[in-house]
Amino acid sequence: MVMKTIMRYNNMKEIIYIILAAVLLAGCQKEDFNDPSSVGSLIYLSATTENSTPITRTPYEYTVPNDQPDGILNTAIWASSFYSAQNGYTYPNPNPPLNGKNGTGANANQVAIHATAHFDSGSPQLLDQAVYPQSGTPVFFVGLHPNSNWSSDAEGKTANFKFNGSQDVMFAPRIEGQYADESTLNNPVFDVPELNFRHLLTWMKIKVVAESQNAMSAWGKIKDIKITSQNQLSVDINRGDIANGVFDFKKQVSYSASADHSGSLPLYKTGTNTVFPDAGGYQLKYYPEVTAPQEVAYVLCSPVDALETVVEDGVDVKYPEYTIHIETENRKVSVPIDLKINETTYFTNSTRAKCFTLNLTFKMGNTIVVTGDIVDWTLGGVGNVEL
Repeated sequence: MVMKTIMRYNNMKEIIYIILAAVLLAGCQKEDFNDPSSVGSLIYLSATTENSTPITRTPYEYTVPNDQPDGILNTAIWASSFYSAQNGYTYPNPNPPLNGKNGTGANANQVAIHATAHFDSGSPQLLDQAVYPQSGTPVFFVGLHPNSNWSSDAEGKTANFKFNGSQDVMFAPRIEGQYADESTLNNPVFDVPELNFRHLLTWMKIKVVAESQNAMSAWGKIKDIKITSQNQLSVDINRGDIANGVFDFKKQVSYSASADHSGSLPLYKTGTNTVFPDAGGYQLKYYPEVTAPQEVAYVLCSPVDALETVVEDGVDVKYPEYTIHIETENRKVSVPIDLKINETTYFTNSTRAKCFTLNLTFKMGNTIVVTGDIVDWTLGGVGNVEL
């Protein structure tokens, strides 16, 4: 770990301030590079995320990491010097992690590590598990969030994650850096590689209300609520046809269902990782007891490509992008969700990194009307669901 010590004297008393430099901490095994100039140059990285601003607690919503309790960006960093025209970019994971592939020793021209990292600012931070090879061999990096439970194929060509609906899964596409001598490192314009993390899921925020006390009684407590979604993703980190730092969502990310997946994900209580509702169920609020729908839950689900219509047998057919399954004490319903930009225009794009707010109004009778807006992660769209 790198430390800076500043000494100051006040009323003849020596006060020592130990400032922990912004450091990337990872794993249990770490090298002590006492003389980095003799083995290579230290690796510094910085991180940002796309289109984020604080709104609620659970998804990561800052553009730049910070030292607030929910502002530290916990990530996995995979670093590698392995590239060939035949095999593309690979990120092998030696076991143990520092098995001679950290830019030093007998394999001084090779780097291959899978590390965990904690960004608490937008400033350059030290990756202390490896150094750039002194030969000038480039080192490539990809970033992943959350920082655990990622897997890869044997060659390190994919990054795979199984999600449960409460996790904001992100990917930072390949960046690279290479050896720089001390004079270059001390240059204030030294170019530190920056990881730009991209959201890979769709964020739904759920608000509910009953139109009257009679409607509340007719439906009873909410016992269960889920949304159709796949539950695992795979990121292609091997491609050589995608430029350094460029994210090509269509080419790089795919979604599927695990063998044990039921086809839907649960919702979670707002601001927590606890499934909604509690075991006792959720009692709906009703007008005029409240003046607006109450935000109760969220889910981070697989994105879809929203299409205005699909032609089948010469007829335009509109399929819902999502379906919400609701079970109350007295009823079970499946509610189709059609995404719209406004009341008359359907949304036609990927829902990745978009946020919806769905207002579910529970009414007397069985009529179901669904509309929805979609916006960037930063704001929060509004949809209306009448049941």
